[in-house]
Amino acid sequence: MQAFIYGILWFIIVHIIVRRSVKLNQTKSMLIVKLISLILLSYKSIEYGFHWIQGDFTKIPVEYSAITYFLFSITFLFNIKPLKPFVTFAAFLSGLGYLITFPFLGFSFIAGNGITTTLLALLNHSMLYIGSIIIMKNLFYTIESRKSILICTLLVVAYSITMQYLINFEGKYLFIYMVLDGRILYNLFQNVNINGFIFLPYNLLIVSIYLGMISIFYKVNTRIYGLHHEVVPVRLRKGVIKHEPTIS
Repeated sequence: MQAFIYGILWFIIVHIIVRRSVKLNQTKSMLIVKLISLILLSYKSIEYGFHWIQGDFTKIPVEYSAITYFLFSITFLFNIKPLKPFVTFAAFLSGLGYLITFPFLGFSFIAGNGITTTLLALLNHSMLYIGSIIIMKNLFYTIESRKSILICTLLVVAYSITMQYLINFEGKYLFIYMVLDGRILYNLFQNVNINGFIFLPYNLLIVSIYLGMISIFYKVNTRIYGLHHEVVPVRLRKGVIKHEPTIS
């Protein structure tokens, strides 16, 4: 019950920060994004570097959010335009997902990873979420950027699967592999006999949810951008009418 209360309170605090951040002009708000990027890149580089120095190469970024920490940071520190649509979406999905699940699964996270690691993860995911909202306030992504989101997603999944074959992650709790190989089904339905036929609709469901989140991302981008700009570009199936600076 305490995790639920604290999770809800933190969710509210994060959105108070978001509300204040989006009121800043573009220069100041994007400085916040760069600061978030610098903090995440520095912290994660030190964290992973420490394990690698000790010879522990099972500590590498293979989770969706872990990869996002690095790609998001590098993209906005060095202004890599082709990656902006994907990393903004990935930051939004990772951050919002953690903030929503924490009130319900917070104690499970703490039991599995310890309170320090869990709270740091909550802070890191919150920074991703805040950064993504600030970016959506300043940048309007065209529908063509959906292609780049899908391509980058496939590359991230391919990378994670490749690492699974190269490195022994036995005993590690890695959510991405639980989703990809269906182990999450056994965790959720421990007393149900799950056969191979269930995996086709399961995979279709996962893909549908992901595509649905991409659609929600574009709707949120339109809404947030529209609240802070007098003229909003109109998305069309084959393009966009540009009334404000946009990024594809």
